[in-house]
Amino acid sequence: MHETWSYYSISVPIVMRKIIACFIAALSIHTSSHADVVYEWQGNNDATPYNIFLRIKFTDEAVASGSVKIDAQKYQMYPDSGVVSFYYAWPGASVPVQFNPNYEYLKDGDGLRMNVAFLEDGTLSGTIYAVNVESHIDLRSAGSLFTVIDAKSDKAMDSAGCHPPVGFETSCAGATGVFRQVPEPGSLALLGLGLFGLGTHVRARRGKKA
Repeated sequence: MHETWSYYSISVPIVMRKIIACFIAALSIHTSSHADVVYEWQGNNDATPYNIFLRIKFTDEAVASGSVKIDAQKYQMYPDSGVVSFYYAWPGASVPVQFNPNYEYLKDGDGLRMNVAFLEDGTLSGTIYAVNVESHIDLRSAGSLFTVIDAKSDKAMDSAGCHPPVGFETSCAGATGVFRQVPEPGSLALLGLGLFGLGTHVRARRGKKA
């Protein structure tokens, strides 16, 4: 027979308390050792480029400061920039535009210019320009609403709705959206692990009662 613990008239088995305690401890360790804040693009119109994926990870110190400004150039690393990573792609992109300026040198052709503010509603405002050897994207905002001023690539961008004239590189613009703060994948994984443990325990108890 399991020992139980009563809290607000709810009886919780000791083993369940241990699962909860382990989950909270793991989440605390994850939070303290991975203090990063992720923002992802959420489009809100039907203009090109379609289906783009934009993800920026900042240090929590940068977010707490209220703003970040970086002008990252090739062959340089920026450990104190506050920008942990940047990623931009569209379906079928052969070479995504991606950087880790906090701990990796930018490569030939790479560049990242960003001047953004962190708004109280969990969104960004400002300007972002990122480029690599094949592609670039230029975004500017009015408040938290960003517009793609220019998205260009030496490669086909048909899956993004961008069709180049014969003999010219692909270029398109007009998509609007916001960068919204989202949970880190690691935090979601820990939450899923905790819920899985809870579900397993509940099924086991039901099986014993049956």
